[in-house]
Amino acid sequence: MRRSLTGRGSILCAPGVFDTLSTLLAERAGFEAAFLSGSALAWSRLGRPDVGLLGGVELVDVLSHIAERCALPLLVDADSGFGNALQVARIVRMLEAAGAAAIQIEDQLEVKPPDRLVARPLVPLPVMIGKLHAAQDARRFDDTLISARTDAASSLGFDEALRRAEAYARAGVDLLFVEGVTGADQHAMLVEALGHERPLICNVLAPDPGVLLQRQAAGYALALVPDLAPRAAAASIAHVFETLARTGAATVAMSRAELDDAIGGPAFRARAADYAS
Repeated sequence: MRRSLTGRGSILCAPGVFDTLSTLLAERAGFEAAFLSGSALAWSRLGRPDVGLLGGVELVDVLSHIAERCALPLLVDADSGFGNALQVARIVRMLEAAGAAAIQIEDQLEVKPPDRLVARPLVPLPVMIGKLHAAQDARRFDDTLISARTDAASSLGFDEALRRAEAYARAGVDLLFVEGVTGADQHAMLVEALGHERPLICNVLAPDPGVLLQRQAAGYALALVPDLAPRAAAASIAHVFETLARTGAATVAMSRAELDDAIGGPAFRARAADYAS
């Protein structure tokens, strides 16, 4: 997802990952980038819904483990930046040092009112612009990308989402993500209005056949498939545990040897033997 991977003519598909193993498997499958999803981390690390409970230090910890093991460029979901503009600057520096290729900041409120946990209340536009300027000023490397996400479409309507995205483009961010776009007409309007300004990101929650080509034809540069991996893992684990609890036996599609190969076990042991000799 470094700058060489944007604007290349074909859409870049980045699956959502949530730990080192899922990132290794994405790398092994041949993906050129991945998305470290905040929702997936909340589910896997906390066993809670994604309502702002995960902290910035926890995010940096997960990223550092992934980056130490994997070369795959990661777009990291930094939620609202975990506070005000100065806190945004701090988390950008920390994520960049931990290995983030791109960092996404959204315009939702960091702490949602108790009666609106599943809604998407937004920070005022000037507050978000300040955060985006802080994020850009804080990065140490020119090829670290800053992505701005707006959730205005879900709470204030598509027109306000366009207005905010245009303001974020003027603020100088590298990537734009307008969440909550629905229907071919809105996708077309968004790309026509902003596709020439910045590479555009879209979510693909249901990766049906042909949807990536449709989004590419519409003009998107990057497609995130954020929750496929955690849902697949949860379904598989739930099934095998329920089977084991019910019958006392269970089988899984991947053998221990195949898992060992996937994590690079043979090469790791060979390298250890070289050092020992």
